[in-house]
Amino acid sequence: MNLACQSLRPVPSALTSHMSCSSTFHGALIVEDDAAVADRMRRILGNLAPGRRVVVASTRAEACNLLAALPYDLVLVDMRLPCSDGVLLILHVRQTYPHIETIAMSAADDHDLVNAAISAGAIGYLLTEADDVELGFLLRSIERGGAPMDSRVARRILGLIAASAKTARVVIEPIRVEERAPRPTPALLSPRELKVLRLIAQGWSNRQIAEAVYLSVNTIEFHAKSIYRKLAVKSRTQAVHEATQHGLLN
Repeated sequence: MNLACQSLRPVPSALTSHMSCSSTFHGALIVEDDAAVADRMRRILGNLAPGRRVVVASTRAEACNLLAALPYDLVLVDMRLPCSDGVLLILHVRQTYPHIETIAMSAADDHDLVNAAISAGAIGYLLTEADDVELGFLLRSIERGGAPMDSRVARRILGLIAASAKTARVVIEPIRVEERAPRPTPALLSPRELKVLRLIAQGWSNRQIAEAVYLSVNTIEFHAKSIYRKLAVKSRTQAVHEATQHGLLN
């Protein structure tokens, strides 16, 4: 696929009424060898930030050349690129351009691909089988420091963390109490924050939580930020892990 770099005009769609913010990113690079998927993601990013620079590359080599030539603050990487190039590219971005946010994506939830992407340094994971509105909402969370993660992927990851925490408790149990390093107690969460945290732990998106508790998405995002601050974490996954360690989800 040839390089496609252009300023985009707003495209009328169901996203337009929701995605009015133009500060989500200034330069975005989409690395995708499927032309249809690349064009769709470019359109979604165009609706998120009309007029911003969006560039498409079809290979890891092409992407590396573009990263060296132009400034970016967002990279979307297809995890099904040949020869594990998706993982290698995410590693390259993390090591060479640590200021760039990298998000992995694939057509469907694949356990191995998700684990590889997160381990390599991706801050989020999108399933392109989701509709445009859902993908747009997930990507919009970047401007508030969120981690765009499809709820199906997030729910499975949180389940793995919970299972890991249970295993850790079993292993630690025989250790004498005086040998355990004390964990700092997090600031007290309000009843509303606890409710939001428990829904986050179930893999619900901020929009789903807002609809369930009859609040705005902005209010839920405010509560999420407060939870992160009190637990001294930076993401939903870390918040659930820390809350599990302190027994807040029991």
